[in-house]
Amino acid sequence: MKYRQRIWLVLDFKLNTGSDSRVKSSISIFVLLWALALLQGCASTSPAVEEGTSPVKDAEPVHPLPKTRPRPENYPVASFEDDALYQLLVAEVAGYRGQYDTALEKYVEVTIQSRDPGVAARATRLASYLKRYPEALQVAQIWAEEDPDSLDAHRHAADQLMKVGDLEGAILHMEAIKRLGGFANFDVFAYRAANLNDDSRAVLLDVISRMLKDYAQDEQLRFSKAVLLEQSGRLEEALALANILLEHKKNINVIILKVNALRDLNRTEEAVEFLDDALAELPDNRRLHLIYARFLFEANRLDAARTQYEWVLDRSPNDGDVLFALALISMEQKKDESAKKYLNKMIRWNRRASEAHFYLGSFAEKDKDYPVAIRQYKQVGIGYEFLPAQARIASMMIDQGRLKEAREYLETIRAENPGRYQQLIMVEAQLLSERGLEKEVFSLLDEALTVNADSIELLYFRAMTGEKFDRMDILERDLRKIITLEPNNADALNALGYSLTDQTNRHEEALVLIEKALAIKPNEAAFIDSMGWVLYRLKKLEEAVKFLRQALDMFQNDEVAAHLGEVLWRLGEKLEAGRVWEKALELKPDSEILNRVVNRFRSQ
Repeated sequence: MKYRQRIWLVLDFKLNTGSDSRVKSSISIFVLLWALALLQGCASTSPAVEEGTSPVKDAEPVHPLPKTRPRPENYPVASFEDDALYQLLVAEVAGYRGQYDTALEKYVEVTIQSRDPGVAARATRLASYLKRYPEALQVAQIWAEEDPDSLDAHRHAADQLMKVGDLEGAILHMEAIKRLGGFANFDVFAYRAANLNDDSRAVLLDVISRMLKDYAQDEQLRFSKAVLLEQSGRLEEALALANILLEHKKNINVIILKVNALRDLNRTEEAVEFLDDALAELPDNRRLHLIYARFLFEANRLDAARTQYEWVLDRSPNDGDVLFALALISMEQKKDESAKKYLNKMIRWNRRASEAHFYLGSFAEKDKDYPVAIRQYKQVGIGYEFLPAQARIASMMIDQGRLKEAREYLETIRAENPGRYQQLIMVEAQLLSERGLEKEVFSLLDEALTVNADSIELLYFRAMTGEKFDRMDILERDLRKIITLEPNNADALNALGYSLTDQTNRHEEALVLIEKALAIKPNEAAFIDSMGWVLYRLKKLEEAVKFLRQALDMFQNDEVAAHLGEVLWRLGEKLEAGRVWEKALELKPDSEILNRVVNRFRSQ
């Protein structure tokens, strides 16, 4: 105990001496850790001595004490304010006791106050370990600023900045790592830049281009620039850089970059030839075979794609992704038995089994084997196929005259899956709506909205159902409630504006709603179509046609084509109107709205 008392007395003296004058005390981190080690050692008692025996006085100690006591000048010393010294001691004791949140809080406080790189490093590592990323970012930046020659400091700062999406800040620290002789992983910036806006990507591209002047042969910098160029739509420049990189080494990531650039440039044949050559040089590269197979599948070269996928399957017979790809190819080629073979293998290997059960269910339903179809659909898990599977089960029951049983089934599924309650309500409502059961569908939706009166999804669904059954009162009531709850809900603003345009004479009111929707989402083709349509209703034909042309250029849709053709016809441009309608009918010959408009005007 005497050591413990001595340490506390010394620390107490250091913390209190000169406290009124705010005199700085000097102590090394080593001394603090040494003190804690002694405290830990004093916490245990010495082994008991048996009665009647005496300790051997002349025995040599297991760990002899050093002959020379360490002196403070042998260790780095940092100066701290009295309070900071105390906070450091509290942090160390808290860490020793496993109270890591308290320890981090104290380390962060001292880091901000003292800007000591040693404390900042300790705080950064603890914050990273605890996944307390805001604190980690704050102290890592201090560490890097105060110790600019530390590779670890710059690595931590870069990592934390990337976590918050500040790639411009992170790359400056990565540049420092490169300058200090460390390994700088620049290619990570290119991949993370995919979610940046154009301006931020341009800034990042400028920084990397500047760095290439100093490190012209750095392959990662070149690759990062090529990826950023591709993401910016500068495909020819990206392709040129990829070709330079491939002269030295057939890197799989560069190969992917080149294939993507060629595909986006519509140079499909060149891409196929390039992949053939790459496979000749890397015949055993599994990833390259998969890339080639996917490319061939997207190009609708299904037989060639099948060959590549089968090569991979021979070497990985339980690969669920490959089995599923082969099943999809078989389905595209109408080879149902082949598809079933792959789907059953997926179930046997338990790879993407939910998808396999769903498609096997669809095969059975197509064959009118409803019991088997329902059994397969019921084995679909809670992933993407879950809701479509429940819809198919209930739909088959309704089509067999088992409406009550179908609704009871969906009610049971909702009880078993409370997290999918609203989605399953909409599944049932859709099935009822498709069969014209107006009373039942509104009763269901009304009941669901008594439980959650402010559900935007249910209100919107009921509004659109109201439109289907010509219940303008329901549509307007629910859309206005959504707008009250969310004044900037662009979809609700546009839907109400379009409905007022199409079904009432309240066109000025509709114009205000659509203008507000377009201000929120200026590049939404459906909203641009709505603006053109309301301007047409307001007899502003020249303005209307500009919006409708823009909407159709953005989105080849039968309803937009019907609108544009009608306005062109009214403007006397009947030949152009006919061409617009004919092109749209080629894409969707059974379009109800398009055929109705075409027949109405041509009959005139």
